[in-house]
Amino acid sequence: MSTAPVKSLINEQIEELPADRMILAFTHTKWLGALSLAHDAGIPNVHAWCGRACLCGEWTVAYAVKVAP
Repeated sequence: MSTAPVKSLINEQIEELPADRMILAFTHTKWLGALSLAHDAGIPNVHAWCGRACLCGEWTVAYAVKVAP
C-alpha cells in the first residue's frame, strides 16, 4: 500500500476532529433525502450539518456528533 503525496480533505478533517466526536455521513440522490436519512438516524437538527457536497448527482451531508463516554 502506498502513501498519498498530498493529504486528502477527509484526512485533514479527521485530524482536526476532537477525540470525543465522530463524523456521521448520509448520502442520497436528493438533498432532502439525505436530510431525511439523518433525521431517521436520530440527528436532532438536520440543518446543523458540518459539511455537504453534491458529486455526480449524489448528495452527501455530514455531521460531527459527540460520542457518549
